[in-house]
Amino acid sequence: MGTPPAWWASSRLCRLLLPGGTLLFLLLLYLSSSHLPELPPSACLWGGRPCHWLAGPGPGEEERRQHPPPPSPLVQTPDLPPSQTTRPPCQPGQRFQIECLQSAFAASIAPGGEVLLGEYLRGWEELARFIDSLGTAFGLISRETWSKIAIMQDYHSGQHGTHYRTLQSMVAFELAEGLVAFHTLPAGRPPSGCRTLLRLHRALRWLELFLYKLGTSEGGHPSQLCASAYQEALAPYHGWWVRQAAALAFLAMPSRQELHGVLCAEEEEQQHACTTLLATVRTIRHVYNRTQEVYSAHEMLWLP
Repeated sequence: MGTPPAWWASSRLCRLLLPGGTLLFLLLLYLSSSHLPELPPSACLWGGRPCHWLAGPGPGEEERRQHPPPPSPLVQTPDLPPSQTTRPPCQPGQRFQIECLQSAFAASIAPGGEVLLGEYLRGWEELARFIDSLGTAFGLISRETWSKIAIMQDYHSGQHGTHYRTLQSMVAFELAEGLVAFHTLPAGRPPSGCRTLLRLHRALRWLELFLYKLGTSEGGHPSQLCASAYQEALAPYHGWWVRQAAALAFLAMPSRQELHGVLCAEEEEQQHACTTLLATVRTIRHVYNRTQEVYSAHEMLWLP
C-alpha cells in the first residue's frame, strides 16, 4: 500500500487530536482575543451580533467595504438524470434527512416567485442538523446557525408576523419602518430580519457549493472541498482570525464514506446517492438565486 497523501495524514491527525474539537476551536478564538480590538465587527462569525468591545475597522476593512466581493453568479445546474431509487417521504425528526431538506426548500418558492420564510427556515433547520452531524469541531458554527434561525422564527411568529411571511414582504416592511441599517448597526437594537437572513443566505451559498463539489468530484477529501467552498462563498465576509478558526474546523471534517452515511439512505448506491444529492443542490441553488435577486434589487448584499 502506498504512502497516504499529505492532506489525508493531516486530516487524520487532526481528527485524532480533536476528540473534543470544540475545545480547540474555542481556544483558538480565545488566544486571538488579545488582537480583538483590531478586528472589524463584520468579522464576527457568520455576521453574529457586533461585539461592543470591538474598536474601529481593522486592516483592509475599508478596502473590503469600498470593493465588496461581487454577488455569486446565478449559475444554472445542468439537468440531472432521475434517480432509480425509491426514497421514503420526508419524516421530520432529530436527525438530518436530505428528503426533508429538498422538500422544504422546494416548497419555499411560491408560484409567483415569493420566498416563503416558513419553508425556508424549515430547510435551514435541516441544514443545521447536517452541520451538527459534522462533529464537535463544528459546534460553534452550529450554535451560530441555530441562533440565526431562532431570530428569524421569532420574527415570523411575532407581533408583526404577517409582514414576515415572505422575503419580499419582510424587506418592504423593514425598509418602510427604517429597521434596516445600511452602514452601522445601532447599539442596543436587535439585528433586523433582513440582516439576519442575509447571513443565512451567504452561508447557504457555502453549503450549496460544498454539496455540489461533494457530488461531482471523484477525488479530494471533504475537508478540501468544504474549505474551497468556504473560500469562495464566505471567507470574503470574515476577518483573518475567523478564517483560521474555520480552517481548523474543516480539518476535522468526516471522511467521504462517513458523509455518504449522513446524506444518503443506508441501502442507496453511490450513483443514486450522487443523483439525489445533486437534485437537492439544484433546489437549493434555485432558492439562493431568487433570494440573491431580491437582496441585489434593494442593494442589501453588504449590510453590516
